[in-house]
Amino acid sequence: MDGVLIDSEIYWQQEEFNMIKKLVPNWQRKDQAKIVGLSVETMYHLLHDEYGLPMTWEEFLKAIDKVALMIFKERTNLLTGAKELLKDVKGKVPIGLSTSARRSWIEVVFEKFNLAPYFDVTVSFEEIEGEGKPAPDIYLHTAKILGVNAKECVVIEDSTNGVMSAKAAGMFCVGLRNGFNDEADLSGADVEAKGLKELDWKKLKSFLQ
Repeated sequence: MDGVLIDSEIYWQQEEFNMIKKLVPNWQRKDQAKIVGLSVETMYHLLHDEYGLPMTWEEFLKAIDKVALMIFKERTNLLTGAKELLKDVKGKVPIGLSTSARRSWIEVVFEKFNLAPYFDVTVSFEEIEGEGKPAPDIYLHTAKILGVNAKECVVIEDSTNGVMSAKAAGMFCVGLRNGFNDEADLSGADVEAKGLKELDWKKLKSFLQ
């Protein structure tokens, strides 16, 4: 969702950094790449275990929830080409969303941009048994619900952790350059696309032939 459907990553980079910096003084800009695409729970454990984050899980969840809802409600817009691609693919193959975002965040974004009609399945990391990205669990779970084989799936990802997750699941992965992630390592993806305008149903279908 973040960085693939909506331009929220640019806001996350700033707001999330500001929040963490106040809590973890030794947090640096270069550290930010470590948490892009991670679930909130995985992020918490990384910050707590490796950086000494002085908060309980409940306190951290409340703090990041406040930041997230501000970003999604007040700042984000759809990425150029998102609706067009969804309209082109809809009805031809099942479409699923596999995201590290919380369910409440998904609902805000989907209501704001009227995205629900385009998706057959939406899965939040909160709803799976297993680990969040970069582990493959969320993608395998989504494929199972959609009733498709992992090798028949094309994933669009904008982060290193997301690409790792998709490839670990055995899926074809498109690394998306969205204008905000030039420094992200997407080398693990099968192909790269400079924006969603480079993608359509015909091209996505060709990736599996």
